[in-house]
Amino acid sequence: MATGASFKPVQTSQLEGISQIRPRERFIYLDLIKTMAIYLVCFYHFNNLPIDILNHPSFFTYLNYGILGMASAGVPLFFMVNGALMLNRSYSLRKHVYKILMICILTVVWGILTLAVLIPIKGDSYTAVQFVKALLEWKQYRIFHLWFLQTLVCLYILFPLIKEVYDKKDKGPLYFFFGTAFLLTFGNVFLSNLANTAEWVMNVNYLDKNYNFFNKFNVFNGFYAFSIVYFILGGWLQARLQKNRFRRPSSPVLTGIILTALIVLLGYGLIMSQSNGVVFDTVFDGYDTLMTLIVTAGLFILSSRYKQGKSPRLSKGMEIIGSNTLGIYLIHVIVGWFTLPYYKLLPFSTNLLANLIYGAAVMILSLGIVLLLKKFPVVKLLFRL
Repeated sequence: MATGASFKPVQTSQLEGISQIRPRERFIYLDLIKTMAIYLVCFYHFNNLPIDILNHPSFFTYLNYGILGMASAGVPLFFMVNGALMLNRSYSLRKHVYKILMICILTVVWGILTLAVLIPIKGDSYTAVQFVKALLEWKQYRIFHLWFLQTLVCLYILFPLIKEVYDKKDKGPLYFFFGTAFLLTFGNVFLSNLANTAEWVMNVNYLDKNYNFFNKFNVFNGFYAFSIVYFILGGWLQARLQKNRFRRPSSPVLTGIILTALIVLLGYGLIMSQSNGVVFDTVFDGYDTLMTLIVTAGLFILSSRYKQGKSPRLSKGMEIIGSNTLGIYLIHVIVGWFTLPYYKLLPFSTNLLANLIYGAAVMILSLGIVLLLKKFPVVKLLFRL
């Protein structure tokens, strides 16, 4: 879903010393990251994994719950790829504003289309007023996944300001902005993590799971502002990797770090589940945790080792998926809700491996539908920014 379009160069002195991505330059490892991200999204949204660790605890239930937690890196990886591409190339403000408007229009159009298509699939029924209400409230389990595009709009509105400080030789303003965003998002959630863990130890439960410790001083409260941190981090890592100024840890070390973060995320999920009496969602509620930040950054760096020459066919496949992640994201909800009831009829539908394969099937089937629909002149506009 990261933009791959070219940008008209902007003449600005701030670009001095900044390594810029050429308009048509393509990085295969970014396609790998986008493929991984959209797969994790499909796997998270549509599976039949037993994860009720409260009422049916077992080794496999804990394993399923832990594996599913890895999907928390899905959407953040998209934010990082957006930052990697957008912050390291010049842009046209006019085209950027147009793109913001297009995302807004697409979000509403796809909200309407998805609600309408899911009526026969899910057996929903609406009056005209109820339909509009479902659209305006971005109905859960129907069109709530469009929160990503809404967040992208917020991020793109801030982009010219972020780009301005990112391109400056004096990195003080960038570090200040990044540090503030980090403190008020991940820092705030980390304080919540500590407080919630302490409450679990003391067997009390006073605070909300995502308590805002900074109260009205938190300028980033109100939208999913953790996206800013992933966005800037993606741009910074990409620039360092381009200049070979980033010393990558070895693959075993990175893998160990990622697994450790996932285990900590699993542990926190267990604590929160026991404290609140409901299974804690380590994916959606994990996006702004330090654990998911570590996993996401680790996967980004690990993927940057991938070179196209190793497997041309695999690289081509990832390029096709990477070029169509927006379409897959928009269509996979319809595909998932249509196929999930049939998948659940299979005797092995609760098996971990089967669910991993089913997630891939939802992604590939969605890709096929997108490629087919793109052949129609007007319809293809529904998948273009």
